[in-house]
Amino acid sequence: MMDLAELACSSLDWIRGQDPGVEAELYLARGEERGIELREGRLDHIQHAASEGAGLRVLAGGRMGFAWSGGLGVEGLRDLYRKVREQMGSLEPDPCKDFPSPEPARPDPVLAASLWDEGLFTAPLAACQDRLQAAAASAMSQDRRLGAMLRAGYGEARGEAVVANTRGVLARDRGASVSVGFSALAREGGEIQLGSAFQSACQAAPLDFDRTAAQACGRAAQLLGGRKLAGAERAVIFDPWAAGDILDLVCDLLCADQVQRGKSALAGAMGRQVGSSLATFRDDPRRLGGLGSCHHDDEGCPTSAKALIEGGVVRDYFYDTYTARKDRRPGNASAGRGSYKGLPGPMHSNFYLAPGIVSRESLITDTQDGLLVLEIMGMHMADPITGDFSVGVSGLAVEQGRLGPPVKKTMISGNILELLTRIDAVADDLTFYGSLGAPTFRVARMDVA
Repeated sequence: MMDLAELACSSLDWIRGQDPGVEAELYLARGEERGIELREGRLDHIQHAASEGAGLRVLAGGRMGFAWSGGLGVEGLRDLYRKVREQMGSLEPDPCKDFPSPEPARPDPVLAASLWDEGLFTAPLAACQDRLQAAAASAMSQDRRLGAMLRAGYGEARGEAVVANTRGVLARDRGASVSVGFSALAREGGEIQLGSAFQSACQAAPLDFDRTAAQACGRAAQLLGGRKLAGAERAVIFDPWAAGDILDLVCDLLCADQVQRGKSALAGAMGRQVGSSLATFRDDPRRLGGLGSCHHDDEGCPTSAKALIEGGVVRDYFYDTYTARKDRRPGNASAGRGSYKGLPGPMHSNFYLAPGIVSRESLITDTQDGLLVLEIMGMHMADPITGDFSVGVSGLAVEQGRLGPPVKKTMISGNILELLTRIDAVADDLTFYGSLGAPTFRVARMDVA
């Protein structure tokens, strides 16, 4: 198999020979994935796919062109360069367009080992089908109200990427991921309730099929008989499963490109208090076994952990090279790409709300009148400029420090900055779903209707 680093370096040498005044960057990637999905206990489909390709940026006279292509052949990369050069004359110059210079590498063999699993893509998927069916059957037997395990799925993926540029950057990363998910249906009388759960990791060993299936069934059954809460201002507790929607919004607001375009409620907030002292949000691209972990960002810069919001104060944004130059400050190795088909831009790695020191149980016990939110619907509709939101939620009432009856068809509304300011308790149960993580946390008061 062709070595990606050698291909990148030889291709850049060829580009230098074509035009010594041009700078260029290659992003080469290849990977494969496979998976199996069951529908109502029966095999629905099996898929196995592989892909490879290249993205090329070329910089000359302040103009930066980009093109991508599938495949990783020498002649294909040379054709890609010719294609980019043809478009350069029609582009507007931008003095902030640039490539990063090389920095000393910070290899971490322990991190590298935690992101890879040699055992993937070896066992037949039929064995995974048996595990999915067994886990579903066991979970469904725990409650007579459970009607069906609508979907069950297992997937594996692995890949590698190399970033190299004519300034001397040469970075390589590889990673793997494995996931399992279930979606269950519960029924009581004429009422139907759905519940889902998934677990993902870089290695197969931590995956717990039985626990994930039980979580999906539990989320479906526990909301049966739900009622709407009377409108009032009350404490709202966010379960880690639901909190991912909050984290997704916050990390988007911290991306420097959104800030610079005025499309973020956190624009101009650097150094400003925007949350309570318990609101600390960190990003750790070197978290062992993290789904977003990497030694380098997607421009080849060595990564490191950082606090974006610390004690409620905005300390940093996610920067790639371009947005950092626009703000006239150093970058922080936060460039990401959806694939070789896309340009780099500011992006999180493993983004999370820092855990507190109290237990989830004591946080609930300390709540007299509240709502434990287990699901959020519509947070993606929040206004990123004002931070205002109004979303549907379901969960459990909290009455005199105890979990009460299920709650459905309820709305919570407010502003994301007000939400951050009103965080008054954070538990110690930090849980990651994918590359976003949160512990259970409480907002002292919100409008519930």
